[in-house]
Amino acid sequence: MVSHLSVKCLLITITAAILLSSNLRSECGRSKSRFTNMLCESYNESYAKFKKCKLNLLGRGRVAADFYLKLFELPINNSWINWSIYRRYNGFRPFLYNISTDFCQLLGRNNFLSFEGLVINAVMTRSNLNHSCPYNHDIILDNLEFSDDFLKTLPLPQGVYKIQLRFATYKVWRVQVTMFLEREE
Repeated sequence: MVSHLSVKCLLITITAAILLSSNLRSECGRSKSRFTNMLCESYNESYAKFKKCKLNLLGRGRVAADFYLKLFELPINNSWINWSIYRRYNGFRPFLYNISTDFCQLLGRNNFLSFEGLVINAVMTRSNLNHSCPYNHDIILDNLEFSDDFLKTLPLPQGVYKIQLRFATYKVWRVQVTMFLEREE
């Protein structure tokens, strides 16, 4: 005769196996997005200089971006950003966005439904860009990971992309950060 305790253990084991297999199936069927390269360029190193610009391997298939931008002329009260996305089709071609925005105004308002807002919201969680202008300190981005959670509201088809961010202060382009990412199905 089978005891109640052994039946409970059997049911718990079966339930755990079903849950684990459904999680494994959803993980295997989930798309994968990750950074593949990052380039940082300062147009005038007497104004700003990158002390760090690299990708870190966090784990299998997980890559995070880090940079440290040293600013020499503070405070910054006037800043613009140009966002460009390119997709690789026999070379990189413009894709979806090429927008210039007042960076100080963007950080000051809470409209995170736009593309810019989605990117800023992700960046704000991993950097010291969590307030509006003026900036009296260096800019630090620490372990920003490109995940599929970001793509829930902005679906991108499978491919290789280049995201180019150029920053200007007082109507002069100062630095450029280029991120390369790969999206697989």
